[in-house]
Amino acid sequence: MAGNATVAFQDKAAPPPVMAAGEYMAALEKLLAEGKGFGKTEPVAAYLLRDLMLLDETNNAQAVKIQQLYIVMDIKQWPNEYGRSLVMQDIAVQYAKRVVGENDINAADFKGPGLWTVKKSSFEDDYLRSAGNNEYGRPSNIWEPDPQAFRLAISFNKAATIPTQWGTWTIEAGGTMAVREKDIPALAEAVQSVRDGRATAETALYTVGQDGNPLAKFDVYGMAPKFLEANYKPVSLSEATHKTTRTFKSPKR
Repeated sequence: MAGNATVAFQDKAAPPPVMAAGEYMAALEKLLAEGKGFGKTEPVAAYLLRDLMLLDETNNAQAVKIQQLYIVMDIKQWPNEYGRSLVMQDIAVQYAKRVVGENDINAADFKGPGLWTVKKSSFEDDYLRSAGNNEYGRPSNIWEPDPQAFRLAISFNKAATIPTQWGTWTIEAGGTMAVREKDIPALAEAVQSVRDGRATAETALYTVGQDGNPLAKFDVYGMAPKFLEANYKPVSLSEATHKTTRTFKSPKR
C-alpha cells in the first residue's frame, strides 16, 4: 500500500524548476551538436472540419462552431478521392443519426483503418496542400510533407522545464526537445554569440513578455515521451544545416 501511495505522490510531484539561463544555453548547444533530423515523409489526404452553417427564412446565418481539426487519411489505405469522399459523407450521416437518437449516443461514427485527426495549426505546420485540382475538378485534398517543417530533435533522459515563446514547458523523462530546421540559422547565431562572448545568454536567448516575465526568443519546444517516434520519421537535413551544426560539435573556443 505504501509503495502505491509513493508512486501516486511522485506522479503528482511538482515539475522541475525552469532552467536557468546557463542550463538552457547548454541544452541548446547539445541540441545543435547532437540533434537528429525528423519530419513527415509521406503525403496524406486531409479534410478540415467546417462550422455547421444554418440559414433561417430571412437569410440570417448562424454558425455552429466545430473544433478546428483535420480528418487525415492514409492514402495507402484510401487511394482514391471517391472512396475518401464516401467516408467523409458516411461520418456526417452517422453523426447526424446519433444526434437524432437513431444511433447509440456513444456509438462510433466511423470504424476503419488509416484515419486520424490533427489540430489545424499542427497539421498545417507539417504539410503543404498539393497544387491543382483532383479528378473531379475540385482543389486537391492531398497534402505533401513540408521540407521547411523538418526539425532537429534530441531526447531527454530526465525531466526538465524549458522556457518557451508562450511560457514554459516540462519535457518529461524520455521526451524530446526540438527546433524546426528553418529556425536553426537564427538560433545557431544567437548561441554562437554567447559562446564568443558577444552577448549573454539572457540577452541572446530571451525576450520579455507582456507581463514582464522572460520568454524564450526562439521556438524551441518540447514533445511528450514517444510522441516523436509515433508521429515522425528520421530525415536528412540540408547540407546548410549540417554545416551550421558541425560548429557545435567542437568544444567552445
